Amino acid sequence: MNKSDLVEQLAAKLSITNSESERYVNALISMIYEKLNSGDKVNISGFGQFSVSHRAPRVGVNPRNPSQKITIPELNTPKFKAGEAFKEAIKLRK
Repeated sequence: MNKSDLVEQLAAKLSITNSESERYVNALISMIYEKLNSGDKVNISGFGQFSVSHRAPRVGVNPRNPSQKITIPELNTPKFKAGEAFKEAIKLRK
């Protein structure tokens, strides 16, 4: 499923237009971005938690020239941790 599929299915489920559904999806994504950029975590009960992880700068090796050291800059990366209800919902049952 991609974003346009999500928009279409949400519109069908809520009996709204695709443009309204797209506004809702974009608003949700925008709110998550804003909260993460301000340093907050976003916890959606039963679904999971979005957070930001900071990676310190470090020295690495250039893969094209293994004898050359390169500095890898610091970086903030997004993280998602699935909630227990989400994990249970997707478990394969035998």
